[in-house]
Amino acid sequence: MINTERLFIRPFRPRDAEDVFEWRSDPEVNRFMPYPCDGSVEEVRQRLEEWIADNDKFAIELKGTGRVIGDISLEWSEKDKAYEIGYNICRSFWRNGYATEAVRGIIDWACDKLGARDFTAFYAKENGASGRVLEKCGFVREHTGQYSRDNGKKVFEAIFVELHI
Repeated sequence: MINTERLFIRPFRPRDAEDVFEWRSDPEVNRFMPYPCDGSVEEVRQRLEEWIADNDKFAIELKGTGRVIGDISLEWSEKDKAYEIGYNICRSFWRNGYATEAVRGIIDWACDKLGARDFTAFYAKENGASGRVLEKCGFVREHTGQYSRDNGKKVFEAIFVELHI
C-alpha cells in the first residue's frame, strides 16, 4: 500500500465495485478515456477481477473514509522503455489535488521499490486538467499524436509526456 498525505493507493478489492461504478459509468469522467462507460456494477465486478489478476491498476482510497475515489495504473511499456501512468478520479472529487497527489505517490513508490526512473503518460489535448496534473508532477511534452476509443469511433488529438528522474 502506498500512503500519501490524504490517500491510500492499494490493490483493488471486489467490494470496491460500487465506488468504482460511480466514475466508470459517468460520461463526463469517461469523456476522454479510450474505453466506453461501464453499464452496470456487474460489469465493474468483472473488470475488478481482471485488474486484481493483472496487478497493474490500483485503487485510490480517501483516508479516513474507506471510499475509493479513483484508480491509477502503472504499466511497463516495452516500446517506451518506461512506466506508463494513467488515472481516473470520480467527478465529485475533482479539483482537490487528489490526482496530482496520487501520481506523485505512485512515482515515488515506483522509484523506491522498482528502481524506476522513466515514466510516460498521455492525455487528450482538450483535457487541460489532466495536462496540468502531469505538469505539476514534472512531466514534459514529448510529442503529439492520437489515440482512440476501443471501438475506434472516436479519435482524440493527444499530447504525450515523459518524466525522467
